[in-house]
Amino acid sequence: MARWDEILSLPVQSPPTLEFSSTDLVWSKVEGWRDNIDRLALVPFARVDDFLRGESNNKECPTRFHVEARRRRAPKMRYKAKVDGILEYILYWCSFGPDDHRMGGIVRPSRSTYVPKHKPSGRPNTKRGCTCHFIVKRLIAEPSVALIIYNQDKHVDKKGLPCHGPQDKKAAGTRAMYAPYISEELRLRVLSLLYVGVSVETIMQRHNESVERQGGPCNRDDLLTHRYVRRQERSIRRFLYELDEDDAVSLSMWVESHQNYVFFYEDFSDSDPVTLGIQTEWQLQQMIQFGNCRLLAYDSRFGSNKLKYPIHSLVVFNSENKAIPVAWIITTRFASRDTYRWMRALYNRLHAKDPAWKLAGFVVDEPSADIRAIRDIFQCSVLICFWRVRHACHKNLMKRCSDMKMCAEVSKKLGNVVNKICKGPDTANVFEDFIEDCVDAEEFMDYFKATWYPRIGIWAHALKTLPIASQETCAAMEFYHKQLKLRLLNEKDESVYQRADWLVNKLSTKVHSYFWLDEYSGKEDFARYWKDEWMSGPTAWRRSLKISDAHVVMDGKCAKVTSLNDDDTTHLVRNPGSEYAICDCSWAKMGNLCEHVFKMIKFCRDTGSVTPSIAMYQYSQALINMLHCPPFDSLVRDQAVSLAIWVQMQLNVQFGPDSTQDKGNTAEQQTPEPSMDSTDKVNHSPGKDISYQAENQTMVKRRCTDCEVRDFGDSPIGALLEVPSADMEVDSSSISTPADTNIVYRRRQHGSVAARP
Repeated sequence: MARWDEILSLPVQSPPTLEFSSTDLVWSKVEGWRDNIDRLALVPFARVDDFLRGESNNKECPTRFHVEARRRRAPKMRYKAKVDGILEYILYWCSFGPDDHRMGGIVRPSRSTYVPKHKPSGRPNTKRGCTCHFIVKRLIAEPSVALIIYNQDKHVDKKGLPCHGPQDKKAAGTRAMYAPYISEELRLRVLSLLYVGVSVETIMQRHNESVERQGGPCNRDDLLTHRYVRRQERSIRRFLYELDEDDAVSLSMWVESHQNYVFFYEDFSDSDPVTLGIQTEWQLQQMIQFGNCRLLAYDSRFGSNKLKYPIHSLVVFNSENKAIPVAWIITTRFASRDTYRWMRALYNRLHAKDPAWKLAGFVVDEPSADIRAIRDIFQCSVLICFWRVRHACHKNLMKRCSDMKMCAEVSKKLGNVVNKICKGPDTANVFEDFIEDCVDAEEFMDYFKATWYPRIGIWAHALKTLPIASQETCAAMEFYHKQLKLRLLNEKDESVYQRADWLVNKLSTKVHSYFWLDEYSGKEDFARYWKDEWMSGPTAWRRSLKISDAHVVMDGKCAKVTSLNDDDTTHLVRNPGSEYAICDCSWAKMGNLCEHVFKMIKFCRDTGSVTPSIAMYQYSQALINMLHCPPFDSLVRDQAVSLAIWVQMQLNVQFGPDSTQDKGNTAEQQTPEPSMDSTDKVNHSPGKDISYQAENQTMVKRRCTDCEVRDFGDSPIGALLEVPSADMEVDSSSISTPADTNIVYRRRQHGSVAARP
């Protein structure tokens, strides 16, 4: 028992990388069986696969490990709880062993009636008697922990000589120099290209060209064979998604055969519908990489009009702030308790891989989302994205109203109503005036009353209590929604939309492949095979940054913006400077925010002709309120100042150091200082707003109070608070909290915004 006491007292190690090897662990030596000394370590059982990948990618001796032996207890098997009891035993062996197919080598018979086969082709390179192996035990005392016993960690044969890899001189010129199988990245690339319709010959041609450019093979991936690719193509072509005539049975069979893809599953019951959560290993890696200290967005209820089961997507934003789906949830019901269960399961799976992972914010597009569950699970602030409402209203307005001037007027009034609710004390009652003022657009107003009027109250409450996501986030969500629609809902036979087995199969194969190829740097080599489903590139917000001010011409209350693709084409933008503007381009007519609208928003804010957006208004209010902390909140104030300086650095990285402080000083010289009369003085009562926002003023001015330090001068804080609103429209996903700074979120208390440490 002393041995097990010593083992269970060891720390559980989980290196903060996606994969790790034996060199990343601290090994302990404990007395084992027959007075042997075992070399062992404890890791989370969920990270055994990460250890396998890291150990296989050994640069000195690349290899793979296979399961040589496995024993496990049945889930319902009764057992006695004891300290040395084992739930699962797995023996992993280097794939170059344990048999030795070289001349004079020893081959272990798999059974007493073993008959040697006279087919030596390829075997001397795959089985060379390697003795490297390790044991994984899952203990009854700690089911979430794996005990790794790694006594034979050298890739040598029984004679103690290197038997494969660069150190084996006899392996030179053979495949034993490299790993026995291709890497996971190459396997995903081949499968993704095959799923989207690229031929086997083209894949091999591009692969061989890349190998020739580098001067010949230098790793196992360079030895990709035509036979392997053809075999993968054949299996894809012959696969049938309909595993059973009964859709529920077929879905259960798919889940049983794709356990690595499923993080949550609840089958049909008398009271509850089916709920299925899908996340591949690649999606999990993207969530860890791009979600840590950044944003996670929730796209709810995709395909509710066509699909039998709507899709709920969780997306992160990559380095270009484009949305990448990291999980798909398929369910018919949007209940809070259902959301909590699958969200908790996803969080547990994520933290098993990276315990230090933490969100900076969670973006929802539906006010009925379970905000309490999100805050409880992810311990972060929650933002709301208004893109779905604006997109639906814009699309139906263009469809149901043929007069463009009337469309512009209705859209402008809708934007004013939303601004009043977010900025002032107005409630959902202001929509009554909006409906009365827009009676001329009869067909659109009928749609608005039937679809959105019953939900005005809940949306108004959400807009008042939750911070609004930035316009770049809205553009990224619109772009993802369009991508998913093109890649999923393109079947000629629409009857398949009513089957869940078709849906999960296409999501995990073809749709997943398109999003994987979006992140693949060599996708341009297959440009001739691009279809509509390959829709990629920057979002409308990013494209607007490429339009220069010289391509904008103001024409009264409208603006003309020259197209990026054709200098001879101009687009007319009505209500310029507002996200509720109307543009005549094809992308805007589908209800989306186009690059011409985004360009006019930035152009008008640079000239000071429009007020800040709702997102930037709330952002400036939060900064001012943080800097007006009472004296007894000194620690909170210090954290707020630290965060503000860090945000200033983020702004400098994205827009350059001259786009904040210099422009702020210029604007300060041109804008007169407001007089401090009785209406301008700061009110420190907890029930009232402590900031002053001048009407039509385009920058936020810092005001000193008795509890403030008065010597900011030209420090980053002063520059940050004097930045023009035109330059403060920053993507919310880039404003993430650093590791040493606590997350700041908005909490409405008596109508004011507070910062929580």
